[in-house]
Amino acid sequence: MEIVCFDMEGTLTPEIWEKVATNTGIEEFNKTTRDIPDYGNLMDFRLSVMKTHGIKLSDIQNAANELELLPGAESFLANVRENFQVVILSDTFHEIAQPLMKKMGFPLLLCHNLEVVQDEVISYKLRNNKAKKQAIESFQSIGYRCLAAGDSYNDLQMFEVAEKGFFINAPEKISDAHPNIQSFHNYDDLEKGLLSNSLFQK
Repeated sequence: MEIVCFDMEGTLTPEIWEKVATNTGIEEFNKTTRDIPDYGNLMDFRLSVMKTHGIKLSDIQNAANELELLPGAESFLANVRENFQVVILSDTFHEIAQPLMKKMGFPLLLCHNLEVVQDEVISYKLRNNKAKKQAIESFQSIGYRCLAAGDSYNDLQMFEVAEKGFFINAPEKISDAHPNIQSFHNYDDLEKGLLSNSLFQK
Protein backbone atom coordinates (compact mmCIF):
# COMPACT_ATOMS: atom_id res chain seq x y z
CA MET A 1 0.00 0.00 0.00
CA GLU A 2 1.14 3.53 -0.75
CA ILE A 3 0.42 6.85 0.94
CA VAL A 4 0.57 10.27 -0.66
CA CYS A 5 1.54 12.87 1.93
CA PHE A 6 0.43 16.37 1.01
CA ASP A 7 1.26 19.72 2.45
CA MET A 8 -1.93 21.75 2.81
CA GLU A 9 -1.60 25.53 2.42
CA GLY A 10 -0.31 26.59 -0.98
CA THR A 11 -0.57 22.97 -2.14
CA LEU A 12 -4.30 22.18 -1.86
CA THR A 13 -5.70 25.28 -0.18
CA PRO A 14 -4.91 28.99 -0.11
CA GLU A 15 -2.77 30.31 2.73
CA ILE A 16 -4.97 30.93 5.77
CA TRP A 17 -2.73 33.65 7.13
CA GLU A 18 -2.77 35.52 3.82
CA LYS A 19 -6.56 35.58 4.12
CA VAL A 20 -6.14 36.96 7.64
CA ALA A 21 -3.95 39.69 6.12
CA THR A 22 -6.64 40.51 3.58
CA ASN A 23 -9.39 40.59 6.20
CA THR A 24 -7.45 42.70 8.69
CA GLY A 25 -5.32 44.83 6.39
CA ILE A 26 -2.23 43.75 8.37
CA GLU A 27 0.47 43.08 5.77
CA GLU A 28 2.72 41.16 8.16
CA PHE A 29 0.37 38.19 8.03
CA ASN A 30 1.29 37.66 4.38
CA LYS A 31 4.59 36.10 5.43
CA THR A 32 4.69 32.31 5.10
CA THR A 33 7.37 29.61 5.18
CA ARG A 34 8.25 30.82 1.71
CA ASP A 35 9.58 33.95 3.44
CA ILE A 36 10.62 32.64 6.89
CA PRO A 37 11.64 28.99 6.41
CA ASP A 38 11.92 28.15 10.12
CA TYR A 39 8.35 27.52 11.25
CA GLY A 40 9.01 28.29 14.91
CA ASN A 41 10.42 31.68 13.96
CA LEU A 42 7.45 32.32 11.68
CA MET A 43 4.93 31.51 14.43
CA ASP A 44 6.77 33.65 16.97
CA PHE A 45 6.50 36.50 14.46
CA ARG A 46 2.78 35.87 13.91
CA LEU A 47 2.02 35.72 17.62
CA SER A 48 3.80 39.04 18.11
CA VAL A 49 1.74 40.63 15.33
CA MET A 50 -1.47 39.16 16.78
CA LYS A 51 -0.71 40.58 20.21
CA THR A 52 0.17 43.99 18.81
CA HIS A 53 -3.08 44.25 16.83
CA GLY A 54 -5.44 42.34 19.13
CA ILE A 55 -6.13 39.55 16.65
CA LYS A 56 -7.99 36.60 18.17
CA LEU A 57 -8.34 32.92 17.30
CA SER A 58 -11.86 33.55 16.04
CA ASP A 59 -10.46 36.03 13.50
CA ILE A 60 -8.23 33.29 12.08
CA GLN A 61 -11.04 30.72 12.15
CA ASN A 62 -13.32 33.13 10.29
CA ALA A 63 -10.65 33.62 7.62
CA ALA A 64 -10.21 29.86 7.20
CA ASN A 65 -13.97 29.39 6.94
CA GLU A 66 -14.16 31.89 4.07
CA LEU A 67 -11.61 30.02 1.94
CA GLU A 68 -12.30 27.48 -0.79
CA LEU A 69 -9.88 24.81 -1.99
CA LEU A 70 -7.51 25.79 -4.78
CA PRO A 71 -9.13 25.34 -8.22
CA GLY A 72 -9.11 21.68 -9.19
CA ALA A 73 -7.97 20.43 -5.79
CA GLU A 74 -11.24 18.71 -4.86
CA SER A 75 -11.43 16.54 -8.00
CA PHE A 76 -7.68 15.92 -7.87
CA LEU A 77 -7.94 14.54 -4.33
CA ALA A 78 -10.88 12.35 -5.35
CA ASN A 79 -8.80 10.88 -8.17
CA VAL A 80 -5.76 10.31 -5.95
CA ARG A 81 -7.90 8.50 -3.37
CA GLU A 82 -8.80 5.90 -5.99
CA ASN A 83 -5.23 4.64 -6.01
CA PHE A 84 -3.57 5.85 -2.80
CA GLN A 85 -4.20 6.58 0.84
CA VAL A 86 -4.09 10.34 1.47
CA VAL A 87 -2.55 12.08 4.48
CA ILE A 88 -2.17 15.83 5.07
CA LEU A 89 1.14 16.68 6.76
CA SER A 90 0.91 20.36 7.55
CA ASP A 91 2.35 23.06 9.75
CA THR A 92 -1.14 24.38 10.32
CA PHE A 93 -3.08 23.91 13.56
CA HIS A 94 -6.06 21.70 14.34
CA GLU A 95 -7.88 24.70 15.81
CA ILE A 96 -8.00 26.56 12.49
CA ALA A 97 -7.90 23.86 9.80
CA GLN A 98 -11.32 22.27 10.37
CA PRO A 99 -13.27 24.21 7.69
CA LEU A 100 -10.76 23.22 5.02
CA MET A 101 -10.64 19.62 6.20
CA LYS A 102 -14.39 19.45 5.68
CA LYS A 103 -14.02 20.71 2.11
CA MET A 104 -11.37 18.04 1.45
CA GLY A 105 -13.58 15.26 2.79
CA PHE A 106 -11.78 14.96 6.14
CA PRO A 107 -8.52 13.25 5.20
CA LEU A 108 -6.16 12.31 8.01
CA LEU A 109 -4.52 15.54 9.21
CA LEU A 110 -1.28 15.50 11.20
CA CYS A 111 -0.38 19.00 12.35
CA HIS A 112 0.15 21.12 15.48
CA ASN A 113 -1.93 22.66 18.28
CA LEU A 114 -2.46 26.17 19.59
CA GLU A 115 -2.69 27.14 23.26
CA VAL A 116 -5.76 29.35 23.57
CA VAL A 117 -7.24 31.22 26.54
CA GLN A 118 -10.57 33.01 26.04
CA ASP A 119 -10.06 33.33 22.28
CA GLU A 120 -6.52 34.64 22.67
CA VAL A 121 -3.71 32.59 21.17
CA ILE A 122 -1.15 32.40 23.97
CA SER A 123 1.32 29.98 22.45
CA TYR A 124 1.62 26.95 20.19
CA LYS A 125 2.85 23.40 20.49
CA LEU A 126 4.78 21.89 17.61
CA ARG A 127 4.61 18.11 17.45
CA ASN A 128 8.23 17.97 16.39
CA ASN A 129 10.56 20.34 14.55
CA LYS A 130 10.69 17.72 11.80
CA ALA A 131 7.11 16.44 12.17
CA LYS A 132 6.57 15.88 8.44
CA LYS A 133 9.74 13.83 8.11
CA GLN A 134 8.96 11.96 11.32
CA ALA A 135 5.48 11.04 10.09
CA ILE A 136 6.73 9.63 6.79
CA GLU A 137 9.47 7.62 8.50
CA SER A 138 6.83 6.22 10.85
CA PHE A 139 4.61 5.15 7.95
CA GLN A 140 7.60 3.56 6.25
CA SER A 141 8.54 1.70 9.42
CA ILE A 142 5.22 -0.21 9.21
CA GLY A 143 5.59 -1.04 5.55
CA TYR A 144 4.07 1.85 3.59
CA ARG A 145 5.70 3.48 0.57
CA CYS A 146 5.26 7.25 0.73
CA LEU A 147 5.10 9.82 -2.03
CA ALA A 148 4.98 13.51 -1.08
CA ALA A 149 3.98 16.84 -2.56
CA GLY A 150 4.36 20.39 -1.27
CA ASP A 151 5.20 23.94 -2.22
CA SER A 152 7.69 25.36 0.26
CA TYR A 153 10.89 25.07 2.28
CA ASN A 154 9.26 23.16 5.12
CA ASP A 155 8.33 20.39 2.68
CA LEU A 156 11.95 19.58 1.86
CA GLN A 157 12.08 17.38 4.98
CA MET A 158 9.35 15.21 3.41
CA PHE A 159 11.25 14.90 0.16
CA GLU A 160 14.39 13.77 2.00
CA VAL A 161 12.73 10.55 3.13
CA ALA A 162 9.78 9.91 0.79
CA GLU A 163 10.22 7.41 -2.03
CA LYS A 164 9.50 10.35 -4.34
CA GLY A 165 8.73 14.01 -3.72
CA PHE A 166 7.26 16.70 -5.94
CA PHE A 167 6.84 20.44 -5.81
CA ILE A 168 3.37 21.70 -6.68
CA ASN A 169 2.69 25.45 -7.01
CA ALA A 170 6.15 26.27 -5.65
CA PRO A 171 7.63 29.72 -6.34
CA GLU A 172 10.48 29.62 -8.84
CA LYS A 173 13.00 30.79 -6.22
CA ILE A 174 12.30 27.59 -4.28
CA SER A 175 11.95 25.08 -7.11
CA ASP A 176 14.98 26.52 -8.96
CA ALA A 177 17.09 26.09 -5.83
CA HIS A 178 16.22 22.38 -5.80
CA PRO A 179 16.32 21.24 -9.45
CA ASN A 180 16.50 17.59 -8.40
CA ILE A 181 12.87 17.78 -7.25
CA GLN A 182 10.34 17.59 -10.06
CA SER A 183 8.10 20.67 -10.05
CA PHE A 184 4.54 20.97 -11.34
CA HIS A 185 2.04 23.81 -11.59
CA ASN A 186 -1.12 21.84 -12.28
CA TYR A 187 -2.79 18.84 -10.67
CA ASP A 188 -3.05 16.78 -13.86
CA ASP A 189 0.74 16.65 -14.18
CA LEU A 190 1.14 15.94 -10.48
CA GLU A 191 -1.33 13.07 -10.67
CA LYS A 192 0.59 11.60 -13.60
CA GLY A 193 3.80 11.96 -11.62
CA LEU A 194 2.31 10.14 -8.65
CA LEU A 195 0.97 7.30 -10.77
CA SER A 196 4.23 6.90 -12.68
CA ASN A 197 6.10 6.49 -9.40
CA SER A 198 3.67 3.97 -7.92
CA LEU A 199 4.61 0.31 -7.73
CA PHE A 200 0.98 -0.68 -8.15
CA GLN A 201 -0.31 1.54 -10.97
CA LYS A 202 2.03 0.67 -13.82
